[in-house]
Amino acid sequence: MSWKQNVGKSTIRMAAAVLLFSQLLGATGSVSAASKDVEVHLIGINDLHGQLDTTSIVNEKKVGTAPILATYLKEARAEYEHSLLFHNGDAVGASAPISSLDRDEPTMEWMNMMGFDVASLGNHEFDQGIAALKAQIFGGLDPKEGKVTHAGAKFDYVNANVIEISTGRTLLKPYVIKEVGGVKIGFIGLVTKATPSKVSPSATAGVRFLSSEEEVEAVNKYAKELQAQGVETIIILAHDPATTKDGVTTGEAADLAKALPADSPVDVIVAGDNHGYANGEVNGILIVQAYSYGTAFEDIKLMIDPATGDVTEKSATVITTFQEGVKEDPESLAIIKKSLDKHPELTKPVGTTDGSVTRTDAYNNEAPLGNLIADAMRQADFGDHGSAADFAFMNPGGIRADLPQGDVTFADLAKIQPFGNTLVKLELTGEQIQTLLEQQWGTNADGTPNTKTLQISGLKYTADFNKPVAERVTSLSFEDGTPIDPAKTYTAVVNNFMAAGGDNYKVLVEAKSSLAGPIDLDVFYQYIVDTYKGGSIEANIEGRITNLAASTERTDAPVTTEFISRAEFVSALVDMLKLNEVATAPTFKDVAADATYADAIAEATHAGFIRGYGGNFNPDHAITREEAATILAKLLNNQASDKNAATILADFEDGKTVSKYAVESMAILVNKGIFGTADSKLLQPKQGLSSNEAIALIEKAVAAKAS
Repeated sequence: MSWKQNVGKSTIRMAAAVLLFSQLLGATGSVSAASKDVEVHLIGINDLHGQLDTTSIVNEKKVGTAPILATYLKEARAEYEHSLLFHNGDAVGASAPISSLDRDEPTMEWMNMMGFDVASLGNHEFDQGIAALKAQIFGGLDPKEGKVTHAGAKFDYVNANVIEISTGRTLLKPYVIKEVGGVKIGFIGLVTKATPSKVSPSATAGVRFLSSEEEVEAVNKYAKELQAQGVETIIILAHDPATTKDGVTTGEAADLAKALPADSPVDVIVAGDNHGYANGEVNGILIVQAYSYGTAFEDIKLMIDPATGDVTEKSATVITTFQEGVKEDPESLAIIKKSLDKHPELTKPVGTTDGSVTRTDAYNNEAPLGNLIADAMRQADFGDHGSAADFAFMNPGGIRADLPQGDVTFADLAKIQPFGNTLVKLELTGEQIQTLLEQQWGTNADGTPNTKTLQISGLKYTADFNKPVAERVTSLSFEDGTPIDPAKTYTAVVNNFMAAGGDNYKVLVEAKSSLAGPIDLDVFYQYIVDTYKGGSIEANIEGRITNLAASTERTDAPVTTEFISRAEFVSALVDMLKLNEVATAPTFKDVAADATYADAIAEATHAGFIRGYGGNFNPDHAITREEAATILAKLLNNQASDKNAATILADFEDGKTVSKYAVESMAILVNKGIFGTADSKLLQPKQGLSSNEAIALIEKAVAAKAS
């Protein structure tokens, strides 16, 4: 049982009582081991990303911020006689401006104040390069601009799979031993092997990352070294993705667990990176992950035999940091205030919006916010006395938030572009530009599409998805319609991540020339100030990108009997309603924050259309007609009495087969003429829906709502 689903209005002590009660009933774990065993709790977070003052929304309730998280963590530690506090990668990087403006020193100060015991590296610790990483951890002058001096971490950082090429040794110590309650616990650190593809190549210069096989060998080696020192309780802080869905845990962390020998002394692998939920066993190893941004933390309970050092019992709970009823930690508030006092610009409005300047569906289509950012990039001054670039391209993964409705501050802009990337002006031929557009459409290892549509300025194109990638761009021109000459050379602005071939935009590495320029956030901020002068900030979809696909031609769309999933149905509904009100990830345990349908599910949850089942949404399950009815009935927002509902459904031969939870919803849709026809006496409530049927139902419901 997860506290996330059951606790939110009380203190952690009440939550602990609920958990204990459930354990005694057998709902979570087993009855406590023998009294001679030592009970140790590992309290941890992952992927904080410097979000010290960021409030997120979970189940329509406010969660997170460092002052709230600190209260939870401090009370959790006070609750137990023996505990250790850890962070599992990406403590910094892609941070909120309250941290990033001072090179994330405020976050490191907060972690020192909290008394963390151990931490591991995430891919974002590498964002600014090895020298910056070492300055943050070991202390010293930050290499970027030389304006911030880091105090260094007062706790241990560990990593075993990043090797310094010059020495052949690990970048950091591979493991550390902590003793608590008279027992020893070993922590081995790992970071995702995908790190080199997630940061600029210059950021990992001088180091190499172990392969999967080498990583397993390293874990086995260090585990034996720990055992030789009398350590039998071994935890891997692996900043590797993992997700637990329908009781099954998958991802890189699970792959690692499977690759370890059956008799491995490793007891727990803590996951990270994908900002998801994990809590399950693989190959006898417990795998846990607690979302991100301080919205939750994990409490890993270990019962350890002091004589042998072996773990006799292990379990974990993921706790959401709801704000309601929780007092903010004063020490954390003081750190935030110090940063705000130093950077008053974070609270000053630079303009306003009506809430329509968003990044919605930016991975697949043109987005208003994408246009705004790309336009700002194209106007950037590179100090070369040149005119504005011909084109600009922005990767969708670099757009991290929407512009809020109402006042917009510098802090809001910094949340949108938090990486501090340098803009780069390149010389590219028209042919290379076409190749760049083709490289948007990648393929995952399992053969599924991996689309990262570039947000663009200065050009427009049409892509026909009925054609292979090499032929997909059917027209390519300037905004005024002038064709782009494949043989001619043009100037284009991108960020340094893309310029180095990040996100598979490999053709950019072949640019004829490259000129580094200003920071992307600085350019974006100045463009907003100069263009809108404190007034209304506006951006729209202008037809820069035209995607043609068979599904857009309704009259020619082939009839299909393949049933669509719950996620696909919700995505279609959200798209048709053009919902765009939230900027936080969905809260369901089985919906990853980076899933293509995550935004749609978050919007539908916020609108009250969906609730899920026991904390899961089951996005990949085929949606049934009665499930679709419960969603669409909420859109119509009207009711039928149980008696009336039963009467309406009695007209159908299979009316009595409708599940109890869906009776009223089905009746509403029948009454509105959305379900059922004059010549049909069947509702088929358990039947799936094809995409054509789903679109037709949604269109009818939307029309009924408007009538």
